[in-house]
Amino acid sequence: MGFDLARLQLLIVEADPAMTGTWRSLLGGFGIRQPRFAAGSRAAWALLQAGGDWRPDLLVCRWELPDGDDGLQLVSRLRGDAQSPAPFLPAIIVTATVTRERVQQALAAGIHEILVLPLSAKAIETRLRETIEKPRRFIRQGGYFGPDRRRTARPGYAGPFRRSTDARPAPGR
Repeated sequence: MGFDLARLQLLIVEADPAMTGTWRSLLGGFGIRQPRFAAGSRAAWALLQAGGDWRPDLLVCRWELPDGDDGLQLVSRLRGDAQSPAPFLPAIIVTATVTRERVQQALAAGIHEILVLPLSAKAIETRLRETIEKPRRFIRQGGYFGPDRRRTARPGYAGPFRRSTDARPAPGR
């Protein structure tokens, strides 16, 4: 049995009121009754900085927001700002446009998962479970800080090895 999604505290950054209603409806199906919503990255940053009793377990952020606001920049700021209130907060980015370049941008920003529009209950559940049930350790390498981008360790992988923590085959193999 997996994690009870109803226990999740979600912060969802979504500017469109109709999409906010869709989120509420789909999340309600998982028992998530009280997600917090922010209409943009500035409002989300303020909510995260406020602290208090409420701390999100997960950030779900729309990539494309109105007025030049950009959800990917919010995640980059969470990961890179010395004053970040939540540098280790797992993050899912939501977008309708997926290209290899955009996936690379999202990974470079420290995103855990990408959720492609239009929304479906199955896709949301898959991304939430992947993020919560299979947490990835955070790494700092060069200019990158965020979740390890490798999803699995492949036994028998012979290199190249890039991290001191990478397993190396025994001599003579």
